[in-house]
Amino acid sequence: MSRSLPKRLASVSVLCLALTGCASQIPLLDRFVPQPDAARVAVQAPENTRGVDMSQVKDEAWWLLLNDPALSATIEMALKNNTDVRLANERLNEAGAQLGIAKSQRWPSVFGQMTSGRNRPTQAGNVPVFGGQNVYESTRLGAGASWELDLWGRVGDLTDAARAGFMQQGYNLRGARLSVAATAASLYTQVRVLGLQVKVLEQTLVSREAAYALAKQRYDVGLSNELQLRQTEAEYESVRAQLPDTREALARAQNALAVIVGGNPPEAPALAVDQLQLTKLFILPADTPSELLLRRPDLAAAEQQLLAGEANLEAARKAFFPSISLSGFAGRESAMLDNLFTGPAKIWNFQAQITQPIFQAGRLFDERDAAVARRNQAVLQYEASVRTAFQEVYDAIVAQREARERLEARQKQVQTLQEVVRLAQLRVDNGVSNQLELLDAQRNLLAAQLSWASAWQSQQGASLAMIRALGGGFDATKVASID
Repeated sequence: MSRSLPKRLASVSVLCLALTGCASQIPLLDRFVPQPDAARVAVQAPENTRGVDMSQVKDEAWWLLLNDPALSATIEMALKNNTDVRLANERLNEAGAQLGIAKSQRWPSVFGQMTSGRNRPTQAGNVPVFGGQNVYESTRLGAGASWELDLWGRVGDLTDAARAGFMQQGYNLRGARLSVAATAASLYTQVRVLGLQVKVLEQTLVSREAAYALAKQRYDVGLSNELQLRQTEAEYESVRAQLPDTREALARAQNALAVIVGGNPPEAPALAVDQLQLTKLFILPADTPSELLLRRPDLAAAEQQLLAGEANLEAARKAFFPSISLSGFAGRESAMLDNLFTGPAKIWNFQAQITQPIFQAGRLFDERDAAVARRNQAVLQYEASVRTAFQEVYDAIVAQREARERLEARQKQVQTLQEVVRLAQLRVDNGVSNQLELLDAQRNLLAAQLSWASAWQSQQGASLAMIRALGGGFDATKVASID
C-alpha cells in the first residue's frame, strides 16, 4: 500500500495539472512599471530658488518647520484623538491578527478531547442486540492532532497575502496620519486668516462709522450734499454686511478644526497684517520624482494591495491541486469510568487523507477568475495612484510658485494703497478733494488687505500640498529657500 501511494499521488497531480491548464477567461494584465521620466513635465522654478534633493526629505514631523508651538500642539492633539487615525490603527490591529491566523495554518492543530455519552440502538433492525442490552455507555479521553501538508504552497500564498494586507494597513495608517496632520494645519491656518479678516473688517467698520457720523454732521450744517452722505452710508453698510459672512466662515472653520482634533484645539495666536510674510519653498529637482514611490504611503499601500492580489491568485490556482492532511488521535475509551485508565482501554488511530476536487460546478474556476479580476484591479489602482502622485507633485510645484508671486503682488498692492489713503486724507484735510475720493481709496485698501490675507492662506496651502504630495516632511536645515 505504501509503494502505491506515491504513484496514486503522481497520477492525481497530473490530473489536477491538466485541469489547471485551462486558461482563465479573464486576461491577466501586465504589472505596471512606473516610468515618470518618460512623461516629465517641465516646471520652471522661481529665480534664486534652491531645490531640495529627495535624500534631504525626511519622515520627521514636518510641522516643526513652521516654528509654531500652537500648530504643533494642534496637530499632535489631532493625531492622538482623530477618529480616522484611530480607525486606521484598529484596521492595522485586525490585519495583524489576520496575519497571525494565516501563519497558524502552516502548523499542526493539536487538541484535547473528552466525550461521554449513552447510546440506544434499535431492536427492530438487522443487527441483533445481544443479551437484551440496548443501552450502551462510553467515555473517551485523549488528544488529537491534524495537519495539512502544504506541498504546493497554497497556505504559504495565503500567508503572503495576509502579510501584504498587514503592510497595506500599516501604510494606510501612515497615510491617515499625514492627511489628518495636513488637514489640521490647513484648518488652523484658515482660522487664523479668517480671524484676521474679521479683525480688519471690525476696524474698518469703526472708521466707516466715524466717517458716516462726520458726513452726517457736515450734511446737517449744509457743508456737503446728500450724495456724499449716502455714499458714505453705503460704504459703512457694505462693511457691516461683510462681517456676518466672515464671522460665520470663522465659526465653521473653528468647528471643523475641533472635529479634526477631537476636542477643543489650543487657541491659535492672533494673526497680524505685518505677519503675512513669504515662507520657504519646497522645490524638487526635475530628476527626482521617481523616488517618490518610496515615500508616499498611498503608493506603498497600493503596491502591497497588488502583492496581496498576486498571492491570492496563486492560492486560487493551487486550489485545483489535491490537499493532503494527516490526523491522529490517542487516548482511552471505556464503557465504565473506573476502567478508563486500565490497559485494555487504550486507543489510537492515524490516517492520511488526499482530497482532489473533481466536480465543483465550476466554483474553483470562478474563484480563480475572481482572483484574476481582483489582481487586475490592483494593477489598475496602482497605475492610477502613481500617475495621480506625479500629477500632485507637479501641481504643488506650480502652486507654490504662483502663490508666492500672488502674495508678493498683494503685499505691494497693500503698501501702495496705504500710501494712496494717506495722500487722499491729506487732500481732504486741505480741502483739495472731497470725502468720496477718500472713501474710494479706503474701499480699495480694505479689499486689498482681505485679498492679501487670502493669498497668504493660499501660500500656506501650497506648501502643505507639496508636503502631502511628497508623503512626509523635510529636514529643517536643508529646505529650499529664496535668498
